[in-house]
Amino acid sequence: MQAFLVREPGAYAVEEVSEASPGPGEVAVTVVAVGICGSDLELLDGRRPAAYVRYPVVPGHEWAGRVASLGRGVTGLARGDPVVAEGLRSCGVCERCAEGRTNLCTAAYAETGFTHPGALAEQVVVPARLVHRLPTNRPVESAALLEPAACAANGLLEAGVPRPGSRLAVVGDGPLGLLALLLLRAVSPAELALVSRRPARAARGRDCGATLVVHARDQEAMAELSGCFDTVVDTTTSPEGPASSLTMLRRGGTAILLGISGADRPTIDPDTIALGHLHVLGIFAASRAAWQWTVELYAQGILDPAPLITHRFSLAEMPEALATLASRESGAIKVLIHPE
Repeated sequence: MQAFLVREPGAYAVEEVSEASPGPGEVAVTVVAVGICGSDLELLDGRRPAAYVRYPVVPGHEWAGRVASLGRGVTGLARGDPVVAEGLRSCGVCERCAEGRTNLCTAAYAETGFTHPGALAEQVVVPARLVHRLPTNRPVESAALLEPAACAANGLLEAGVPRPGSRLAVVGDGPLGLLALLLLRAVSPAELALVSRRPARAARGRDCGATLVVHARDQEAMAELSGCFDTVVDTTTSPEGPASSLTMLRRGGTAILLGISGADRPTIDPDTIALGHLHVLGIFAASRAAWQWTVELYAQGILDPAPLITHRFSLAEMPEALATLASRESGAIKVLIHPE
């Protein structure tokens, strides 16, 4: 089958590889759509930390497809079923997994698309225990965005889903930030603000439920947001993002940090946290409960990420897709690959 294979940083191409074949307890899925994101770009050029990648590898951790074949012992699924699957290959038996916090599994890190072959191929093989079946009346393509949505959902579950009437904010206007808006809109907040760096994203933010959009560099407008919000979700990848998010919280408020900046210096003042009686929660990936909630919201039509899809490419068009994702001028929000 055809797959986009990364042999080592800087060396990648669409190649013919062995067809995916499920072993016991596994499922082979025909891939309908794959999202590509900044983590994939890091994998391609070698910026991803060594502990979180294993070359050679087929990337693709945001995806959706249809069951192609079942390995021995798999029940509850059938050929043709529309599905997504958790990326983290948790052990299922350690203390953290027993708590349901499968994203914090204490076994060696393993994730589809980073240490195991991912979905930038005609088919992908995953453990059946990680698969979530989708309803047949919902689009399969846009379900490829459920993986990043589940990461945002994990933050809300860990912090406690905000009550209706809360004042909420999202810092960061990338796909993760816009997905966080879509999720927060569902809890009927009194106010839902977006702090954005790209004027072109203002309209997108409002479409996703933002009642107020403020430019991050507008110092006067940002000052007016100080101490206003019950919960702030930070999705930025800049060291300054979390520090800015904390200033927006009321005393006793909660900051959910979803972004990873790679900063090698302190950027948050601990006194701000202590004197503000703030709750600061870091989030790594998505637990099984977060996946289940996200799939349920998608199945019910409450979560619809389809409007965030701006570009579509075939597997053979990967160079164009990567250039589009990396370009600030492309207007890309979510770029999808259709391997079929």
